[in-house]
Amino acid sequence: MSIADFDILFVADTRFDGGTSTAIVVEIRAAARAGFRCGLMTVKGPLLGLPSPMHPEIRALIETGLVERVDPASPIRAGIVLIHHPTIMSNRPTIPLRVETRALVVVLHHPMFDRHGNMQYDPFIVAKNCWTAFGLWPALAPVSGVVRNSLTRSLPKHVTVLDEDWMNLIDIDDWPARKTRPVGKPIVIGRHSRPDALKWPSREDAWLAYPPDGKRYHVRVLGAGDFLQEKYGTLPANWELLPFAWTGIAAFLASLDFYVYYHDEKWSEAFGRTILEALAVGLVVILPPHFETIFGGAAIYATPDQVEAEISRFVSHPAAYESQGRKARSFAVNMCSADVYEGRIGRLRDAFGVPAPQPSGLPQPLPTRNILFVSSNGIGMGHLARQLSIARHLPPDLRAVFATMSHSMKAVVQEGYLAHFLTYHRHLNADTEDWNRTLAEEVFELLAHLRPTIFAYDATAVYSGIVDVMAMFPNSFSVWVRRPMWRESHRQFLEKSVHFDAVIEPAELAQDFDQGPTKSERGKVLLVPPVLHVEPEERMSREAARAALDLPEGLTVVALQLGSGANFDMAPIREAVIAAVLARPDTLLLDLRSPIAAETVAAPPKHPRYRTAELFPSFRYSRAFDAAVTAAGYNTFHEHVLGAIPTLFVPNEADEMDLQLNRARWAELTGHGLVMRRDYDLAHVPDHIEQLLDPAERHRIATRCRAIKWTNGAREITRFFEDHARLVRTDWDVTSAEPPEMS
Repeated sequence: MSIADFDILFVADTRFDGGTSTAIVVEIRAAARAGFRCGLMTVKGPLLGLPSPMHPEIRALIETGLVERVDPASPIRAGIVLIHHPTIMSNRPTIPLRVETRALVVVLHHPMFDRHGNMQYDPFIVAKNCWTAFGLWPALAPVSGVVRNSLTRSLPKHVTVLDEDWMNLIDIDDWPARKTRPVGKPIVIGRHSRPDALKWPSREDAWLAYPPDGKRYHVRVLGAGDFLQEKYGTLPANWELLPFAWTGIAAFLASLDFYVYYHDEKWSEAFGRTILEALAVGLVVILPPHFETIFGGAAIYATPDQVEAEISRFVSHPAAYESQGRKARSFAVNMCSADVYEGRIGRLRDAFGVPAPQPSGLPQPLPTRNILFVSSNGIGMGHLARQLSIARHLPPDLRAVFATMSHSMKAVVQEGYLAHFLTYHRHLNADTEDWNRTLAEEVFELLAHLRPTIFAYDATAVYSGIVDVMAMFPNSFSVWVRRPMWRESHRQFLEKSVHFDAVIEPAELAQDFDQGPTKSERGKVLLVPPVLHVEPEERMSREAARAALDLPEGLTVVALQLGSGANFDMAPIREAVIAAVLARPDTLLLDLRSPIAAETVAAPPKHPRYRTAELFPSFRYSRAFDAAVTAAGYNTFHEHVLGAIPTLFVPNEADEMDLQLNRARWAELTGHGLVMRRDYDLAHVPDHIEQLLDPAERHRIATRCRAIKWTNGAREITRFFEDHARLVRTDWDVTSAEPPEMS
């Protein structure tokens, strides 16, 4: 295997949503401008337990080619290795790394001790783990004087500390200086930070720093959230609360008169990137005194009770106000501009004797890695359809392999994937304990053979056999994708969440009607938009679909798709629907049979306007339909609503199913569809069909459906898989007997 050569290899937990990730983004951009070839090794460190996607700006750098994603199991040679954040080396990597380098630097984005003297990381352990993983003792690079001063005098024998601070940098062109103007009336005070209660001071200090006097002040907050009400109670009426955002920050800062930043006493700020951004646009910035070590004369320092006096002083002296703004901007330009990065790397290269960069060739393709999709036995095809929707968006270097208990496995094979059938205990009438043991053995053989980097599970029930086998392969990143609308009887499975590295929940259009047990867990999962296997714009044209299905023009085509009938007998209402549709002279009924139908449903007497078809995915042909009568399973429901197909939903109300009735009710009450229940509406089927086929009703439903703004959650899940398929794990202690349960 050939070696991948880089000038700089960045090693980082790219899931951080704050200053560390933003600092890495600027460094990579600056390195690329300087002509350096950059690689990125992603780490799952111990700080973030909840499922978090890669920082979007870092991902954008990968997509644009400014940095290359590396495979941690492949050989790598780098002039300099930059490990961003010491905590990611608090444990040893759980796989051997094959990295050759001359210079190893750990950028300290956090003080060694917090403000109360609690140790945040042990430099002895960090240094030892660096030596174990890379074969070099590291140099430490504090991001500020605060971090430098927090280090103990006694450090590991072979570890050095760089003389210059590794200050956060900024692309100054992204932060244009605000236009000179007099302070407004009311005075606009602002701040921004990620939504975290620790980023805010006590209530008493908050009311002093961000006064509730609406006649004199308007307070603008970027990065607000429910946590503020939880921390403070009722908030002042003059506070303008804006949600956290990745973009538009420069414009937000330009709208302020003063930038005021105070945080909780429990929080230790190593640098303060949001502060640097405010300085860069030329704002007068007011901070707690402990920041003076970092920003010097670029900011004003005061206790919370002195903030109003400082503001009044500058309002009374416009010349001083303008002068302080120029000082702030000057600090950002001269000390923290990304233009200084090439020199910083040059000095580091000279200090460690790293040869000058050589012209590099084209990026090498990443080795192919496997993703194993495992799904339970579904009454329908929902689990497999969701997994297929994810698999079809994977890049070529990630290969999808399926193992399923569903009899619809042939749909997977037909799409060209390798698939393995897993027996289900009810089909065998097997003892569940014996079956789980056999399941674990069978999946073990698959994992041992495939060595997947991602173990993707889609089901409501999590079986003990699955839990047992996942524990045997802790380096396979395990993800549980579970749709919402659970019944209360399924709550027992929520406790299994701790066995997965991440839980992902595709959203519901009808989420306001979801009162199931997963609702309380949404703060612990990654929420993505609704998932579709085929997107509405990917469907065949109406003409092509009708030709493929041999449907004549001039007739109103009604698709009928009521599922397999395996656990909820739809036969009575199905027969009534067929009769009601065919009773009209201008209709054709297309009966879409499930590939896993429990038994062949007897067709009515031959009729020239009755057709049957087994289609997967049927949604690809759906522009041929004028209306539909379907069950309200997750996939079918979202396909028909997002595809703007006027639909009469007949929910499967079996006890083991999701809350399909809630989905159908949402559709009817919001004008996105109609609902008909098997046990309540059998006598009224003709009325429901008449309403469905009314042209004005169909137009109304389709118009409402087309107004929904949607992106496919499958693409977001695929990106998550891609970003976690080549991880170095340091989130648990590999020297312990067992990896910890996830939290």
